[in-house]
Amino acid sequence: MLKNKNKEKLIREFALMKGFEKWAGDFYLKIADNPKIERETREVFREIAEDEYHHAKIVQRVLNIINNNLWKVE
Repeated sequence: MLKNKNKEKLIREFALMKGFEKWAGDFYLKIADNPKIERETREVFREIAEDEYHHAKIVQRVLNIINNNLWKVE
């Protein structure tokens, strides 16, 4: 069982991870949108951005599991 304090810590940490994943996606997308950068390089950065956004969705799924009380709170 997960104590409330531990659950809250997990929620904060996963929310932080999700924020980093979104930030990274935005960062890579900004590079991908720069017309001064070679097209092939921009395509690679666009793919990386998509991966980061996908990671953020995965982290959100974990947050949903935690929030939906998969573990009982003592």
